[in-house]
Amino acid sequence: MDDNYVAIGRIKRAVGLRGDVLVRAFSSIDSYARAGCVFLKKNGDFIKVPIRIVRLKGAKDAVCHLDGIDNRTQAEELKGQTVYQAKSLLPRDDANEYYWYELKGLRVINSDSQELGTIKAIIEAGAQDILVVRAKDQEILIPMVDEYIRNIDTEAGICSVDIPQTLIDATLSRVKRSHKKK
Repeated sequence: MDDNYVAIGRIKRAVGLRGDVLVRAFSSIDSYARAGCVFLKKNGDFIKVPIRIVRLKGAKDAVCHLDGIDNRTQAEELKGQTVYQAKSLLPRDDANEYYWYELKGLRVINSDSQELGTIKAIIEAGAQDILVVRAKDQEILIPMVDEYIRNIDTEAGICSVDIPQTLIDATLSRVKRSHKKK
């Protein structure tokens, strides 16, 4: 079932002649390095594939070897495939650490108990991630920094924030302008 898996990366291309592939992680290499396996989707089913990192290429890219992929031709057939991980195998180092899939759909409540909307997406933006909160027909962008994020309760489905109204207004007005037809 798809609810038990989360996309963690994509196979970019074949590397070398022995079946290695270059994998781009959506967040960090840890998602598959620690588990020792990943899942690929084949004919709608998730297939468990042991994985070994051959070498890192930056923070998010790694040359990997997948068991059963023994030559370049087989590796080339995987180009563009999404790499999944079972949610139960994802590493969790800190109780205050969340995966993006856990945040999507949470209701966002301001310090004055006003519901601002629902988290629809997360944008990776260098120093910190940005929550994209859908509020009626508009979006609010909230930086994920301690100053603004007070509490995340995935069980209750709530993200409590304390953000100034000026930030909300500035974000909403920017979104409005970007959606105008010319």
